[in-house]
Amino acid sequence: MEKKKIKINFSGFWDKFNPNDNYFIYILRKHYEVEISDSPDYLFYSVFSDDYINYDDAIRIYFTGESQTPDFNLCDYGIGFDYIDFGDRYFRYPLYMIYGHVPETAENRGGQRSEPVIRDKFCSFVYSNDKALHLRTEIFQKLSEYKQVDSGGRYMNNIGSPVEDKKAFEAEHKFSIAFENSQYSGYTSEKILEAFAAGTVPIYFGDPEIGRVFNDKAFIDVRKYDSIDEVVEEVKRLDNDKEAYLEMLRQPIFRDDYRISQVRDDFENFLISIFDQEKEKAFRRNRTFRGKNYELFFKRYCNINMKLREMKKLIKRG
Repeated sequence: MEKKKIKINFSGFWDKFNPNDNYFIYILRKHYEVEISDSPDYLFYSVFSDDYINYDDAIRIYFTGESQTPDFNLCDYGIGFDYIDFGDRYFRYPLYMIYGHVPETAENRGGQRSEPVIRDKFCSFVYSNDKALHLRTEIFQKLSEYKQVDSGGRYMNNIGSPVEDKKAFEAEHKFSIAFENSQYSGYTSEKILEAFAAGTVPIYFGDPEIGRVFNDKAFIDVRKYDSIDEVVEEVKRLDNDKEAYLEMLRQPIFRDDYRISQVRDDFENFLISIFDQEKEKAFRRNRTFRGKNYELFFKRYCNINMKLREMKKLIKRG
């Protein structure tokens, strides 16, 4: 059977994102003949550019790996981290789900299908961003008073230089500090998954609803404690109680009612439901009077922003 031909493009994704080689296009090529076009019928867009606003005639599909909620006045469909129900217009698919097989690797703790291994080193800390929650620095400092915490990122690096392989580095340690950059309901990045995939016990802070997906017996959830000092005491307890530590390593990382394979299948069906429609029937955003006014206002804002950025660049150049 001949595949339906679709014209798509991508806008506002991260620097190393390849429009011809990415998670979304892998799925679409299974079902459609896909063309990357400068005049797309469907546009996937993310948060690092406002250029999507100029694609008036495209079905807009928003994806975010950042702590931002879709604006359904500007997109037809949204893919994000929020726990929201918006008919056929939204699917919760956090960033870690498009990181290859990281969720599957995390599910078996980096391949530890039999008795887990206790690592030689104490705790890892791998970050480059110094503008995140202050608690992240606090936990690093207080745990460092107990034992050496190896900082392998650019931020607070204490091992000589940033590591090239984060997973391999984390896998040398019993614990990994896995704090989000920001605290936002539903926002779970790849950090806790990478710690699980490395076979360590994550010390996690971020998503207040982390327990809706992950088994809270498999990691240290900082939100359950009244202070960072209490968290440090719990880490010390596990560090000095071999059986208690191994019991945490043996725990399944996901809740019993959460299946990665099912989530992947449901997401694929969500995409198919968009592209199987006739294009005109796939639009969901308001394209009448109110909707057009909203977009016009946003376009003006974007133009002002762009001019301000250009002015800043000129001032820097002198």
